[in-house]
Amino acid sequence: MVLIARLLLFVPSVIAGWFVSQEDVSYWIIAFAIALVFIVLTIAFELYVHPRLRARRKG
Repeated sequence: MVLIARLLLFVPSVIAGWFVSQEDVSYWIIAFAIALVFIVLTIAFELYVHPRLRARRKG
């Protein structure tokens, strides 16, 4: 579980590093916002897309 959390936070920190310097105060705020977007997209995929793909495979 810790590995999943680290992966979910590693990617947003890399993306935030493209736009903001790591010494900037807003770096972790932007990384956190990107992480929240990734988490919401993961939940939406699991709730809506994954069941449809599973139903299509069975049918």
